[in-house]
Parts: sequence; structure tokens; C-alpha cells
Amino acid sequence: MRQMKEQKKSQKKSIWKWLFFLLLAINLAGMAFVAVRVLMPRDQATLSQVSAPKDAVKVGQLDLNRDQINQLVNGYLESYQSKEMSYKFYLSNNQAVLEASYQLFGTSVPFYVYFQPLALENGSVALSVTSVSAGSLSLPANTVLSYIKGSLKLPDFVQIDSKNDQIIIELAKASSHNISISANKIDLANDQFSFDLIKK
Repeated sequence: MRQMKEQKKSQKKSIWKWLFFLLLAINLAGMAFVAVRVLMPRDQATLSQVSAPKDAVKVGQLDLNRDQINQLVNGYLESYQSKEMSYKFYLSNNQAVLEASYQLFGTSVPFYVYFQPLALENGSVALSVTSVSAGSLSLPANTVLSYIKGSLKLPDFVQIDSKNDQIIIELAKASSHNISISANKIDLANDQFSFDLIKK
């Protein structure tokens, strides 16, 4: 009888031991999955014509290609880099991409925001977020935009609308003297980007 009780106790201990190891394995697998997804790099429309503001006069037109815009934007962004986060912005043939790298627990984590550029009637450009990820782990766009708005130094003419998952580039505010820029045509597929030079 005593031997049977000891056998039952031994079996209970064995069951609990295996349940503990099963729970530990599940937790480790979950942590490994999240770590792999965060650290794994991710693979990488024509907009309507817009009219210039009524109180302005068009004095010229600036036609650029994708490479010129990428160089122009990234040259401007150099002064906004930091040790904690570095980033670059580029246009592909079907979307705009903000590719960043930030330090988390001493590890460099890749971060991507994919946009669809849209022209607004006032000549500004709206970058509508299509997806956000840390590595290949998808993140909610509005939460990430709220974080960016609160933690990064941005130019005055860049506004973040986290409710609508958009970044608005108010080109009219990026004026030099009395000349400002207004988006006229942004055609990613055909590599055509046209901007009006506007005199106020």
C-alpha cells in the first residue's frame, strides 16, 4: 500500500515536471518568434493634378526623377539623424519608404514605414501609411506615428496626423523668400515628379 502511494506521488511529480517543461518551451518559442520577427529585415500611382492657391502666381516648374528626389530628401534629413536612430527616405516604383535603424538593448533593430504619396489640393503632399514594421513584425500605424510625433525632431512643415495614418508635408511652409513649392504631379510608376514654383 505504501509503495502504491509513493508511486502515485512520483507520477504526480513527473506530470508537474513535464508540464513545467512544456510551459517553459512555449514561452521560449514565443520569445524566439518575436525576436526573429523584429530582427529580420523586410523586403522592400499616379497622383492627380492639383491647382495652386488662388492668391499665388506660378513662375516656373521643377521636374525631377526618383533619384534626384531621393538625394534631395536624404541630404535634407542628414541633420535630423541621431545616435539612437538613423533613417533614410526613398521612393521605389510603387511606394515611398522610411527605413530606420534604432538601438534597443544594444542591438540595432530595423524599422520600416511604407507610404502611398497623395497630392492635396493646396499643393501639399500627404504620405498615407500602408504598413509599419519592426523587422518583419507588423505594428499599428497610428501608435507608431504618435510615438514619432512625440519623440523625433521634425521640420516645421512636416505634420503628423496619427488619427488618419498620414504624414503631411506642407510644401508652402518650406518656402524661400517669396517663392514656395506646390506639388503638381507625382507619378511613381513612370518616375515623373513635377512641382510648381509659386510666387506669393
